[in-house]
Amino acid sequence: MTSERDDLYVRYMNAFTASSEHNADCEACQAGRACSVGAPIHERFHRLQDAYRARQSKQQR
Repeated sequence: MTSERDDLYVRYMNAFTASSEHNADCEACQAGRACSVGAPIHERFHRLQDAYRARQSKQQR
């Protein structure tokens, strides 16, 4: 059984992989101009990264 905590990490890592893989093949995204396909992929990664970091920060307090 996966806890909610583990689920966030797994989703964050999956989003990182998807973002990295897309970026490797997309010249627009490599140049910092997210394409219409890459924009939602990168946005999801950043949203999950923020959530994960916020949770980590909260745990350290």
